[in-house]
Amino acid sequence: MKPKEGIRSQNVRRATEYLKDLLYRLPCGTRLPGIRAIMKRTGTGRIVVCHALHKLQADGLLRIEPSRGIFRTGAANSNDEIWLLNWQNLGMDGQNIFFRHLYDKLFELAKESGRKIIMKNAIGRQPEELTEELVASGVTRCIVVSAFRPDFAMCLKKRLKVCMELLPQHTWWVTGELRDSPGMTKLQLDYLFNLGYRRIAYIHFGGKEVSRYPVHVLRLLDYYRQMAVKGYQVNLDWVFSIDDNCENIETGIRQILNSNPKPEALIIPSEIFSQLYSYCQKNRIRIGKDLAVFACEDILEQQFPDVTVITNNPEEIAKMFWKMFLAEERGERMESHSMKLLIRTGKTVPHLLHLPGKKAKC
Repeated sequence: MKPKEGIRSQNVRRATEYLKDLLYRLPCGTRLPGIRAIMKRTGTGRIVVCHALHKLQADGLLRIEPSRGIFRTGAANSNDEIWLLNWQNLGMDGQNIFFRHLYDKLFELAKESGRKIIMKNAIGRQPEELTEELVASGVTRCIVVSAFRPDFAMCLKKRLKVCMELLPQHTWWVTGELRDSPGMTKLQLDYLFNLGYRRIAYIHFGGKEVSRYPVHVLRLLDYYRQMAVKGYQVNLDWVFSIDDNCENIETGIRQILNSNPKPEALIIPSEIFSQLYSYCQKNRIRIGKDLAVFACEDILEQQFPDVTVITNNPEEIAKMFWKMFLAEERGERMESHSMKLLIRTGKTVPHLLHLPGKKAKC
């Protein structure tokens, strides 16, 4: 049974919440009311107010200057800034087009609302380090995108007014968030099964540290589970894990396509389609005829041949998330959501597969 909160603790919490609400509305550098005014507005005593002030000073939200007053800390004019903490590599090499479109739409929506989103590279950063930088800059709102670990959101949520996650890679539920739809692999496999495919290979992100890719691990487990439920054999050479720098993609493609027996279909991340297509051209493997290819998440750019993908629309994701973010800012109770998945049919997964001795049916 949870112990009952004491009167002093209630008073400290009330004073702290009043000061936080006040701080979030004030531009950085603004002088706060004096201790007597805070006592009067919160109905608490001097010791309680001083305790709350020192706690918020330790959190980096205010600065107490003897004989001068109490001041909101951080850089000026940061009240309308929203930091977007990004773990994606957004180089111009054709990769992560999905996230670049997603971010462009988010920036556009923020601008229409008179706000400004500033992207910060979070790769290699520690939660405490990022949190201190945010607080010191006077930023009170952030969007955590595609984080591999839940401790970033946990740390930030304690110190900021609004912290929300967008498409997290971890499986914890920490803040209000918009995450990938569950069951992506099951939908893909059901689609392939219905077209008669049985020998299905699978390429996924894994890297040296599997713990960094829990969502991808769950998808892989779904692959094994669904294949087992159907009673279809999985050749060990049909499954390959791409490393963190994607340097072993060709090794994985070669391993899978030289296996015995060879797969009839291959599920891949969209980012590697161009390498797969190049390899198949060199080795006279016809995608869509000799090998069916089903990609995860839309790359948006026109591809040849037109790829069958399971995807979300990045602009729709941005619109839904922005509504959730604004509701969270207003103090509304915001439930987390998962995006619905769509299958966009292309020419890489034929509608009929001719199997030895029989014709598959849709």
